[in-house]
Amino acid sequence: MHLLMDARALQKHIDGISRYSLGVINALSGLEPGWKLSAIVNPEAAPHVEGLSVEQVISSTARFHRGENRELVPLIESSGADCYLNFSMAGPLSSIPTILSVHDLMVLNVPGYFGSSFFRNLLARFLFRRRIKRSIDHASAVSVLSEASLCDLRKTFPGAEMKAFVAGAGQDLFSGNQKESSERKDYLLYVGNARAYKNITRLIVAYARLKAINPRFPEMKMVVRRDRAFKDFMRDVLDCSARKSISVLSHVTDDELRKLYRSCTGLVIPSLKEGFGLPALEAMAAGCPVVASAGTALEELVGEAGILVNPESVEDIMRGMAMLTSKPELRRDLARKALERARNYSWEKTASVIVDRIGAITS
Repeated sequence: MHLLMDARALQKHIDGISRYSLGVINALSGLEPGWKLSAIVNPEAAPHVEGLSVEQVISSTARFHRGENRELVPLIESSGADCYLNFSMAGPLSSIPTILSVHDLMVLNVPGYFGSSFFRNLLARFLFRRRIKRSIDHASAVSVLSEASLCDLRKTFPGAEMKAFVAGAGQDLFSGNQKESSERKDYLLYVGNARAYKNITRLIVAYARLKAINPRFPEMKMVVRRDRAFKDFMRDVLDCSARKSISVLSHVTDDELRKLYRSCTGLVIPSLKEGFGLPALEAMAAGCPVVASAGTALEELVGEAGILVNPESVEDIMRGMAMLTSKPELRRDLARKALERARNYSWEKTASVIVDRIGAITS
């Protein structure tokens, strides 16, 4: 079997889709050592796959570029691959059996995803809907990360769920035999980007109110990627009455991120939508209690191992953070449950599900 993977979603600075791509590639190489694995990567991200058992195919063609199909289909067709695994939610339409990864559909379903401009959002949603639908219709199978994402797929593109399967995801920051940390300190943690679906504005308002009620309320550290939403996020932080108690970090190393997960009081992730919620899984694998959004993929992931809140209610987000910080016994119970639940997820399990589907579409 020759599997060609489109890993152009892999970024120079690692984000969620980058971790997914690397996790699956690495797990596939261990699960199927007899397979030939090739990966299309952009030049800046190529160092991330060095050392992995995968042949690099360098391409500067950007994802979602107008000429993407014209430029990449000949490369894919001439590769000799038996199957094409695309880690993005849209892409080239080759004749090779294709598995398309749809991590989420927030670009279509979350207002303001592309910023504050109404017309920019309208145009971007129109273009992405057309690209995604075309790619889904063409694909032999569609991989999603959660039942919540499968539900979104069904609602947005009726009938697409017939070729879809839930592959899940894993994490590689912590081993499966991780124990509860005894080094917890008095601060809350947020990890993610600053786009609208992450609901950071409500999180900051909720935190500021708790700090106003109780000046001794724990500090908050926020690991936020510098992207197009970062400037507006920093404006919210600087306008916040509790700004002196909020620390903003960007581009932390994996070692630094591990220390943050292991030492914080708990992770707060009140997203309006999520395709999976990798920071929540990483936190759980570190034995870190989590405050997460009910009614999203986070509820599916966290279950009884976290405090679930209504992400549209500032008051309910306040309630979750107050419970987490004020009840040591609850934190210990959640930490134990989080470690147990995190062991149900791994890149090996995800890769195994993908291997099974590859066999089904190429046999």
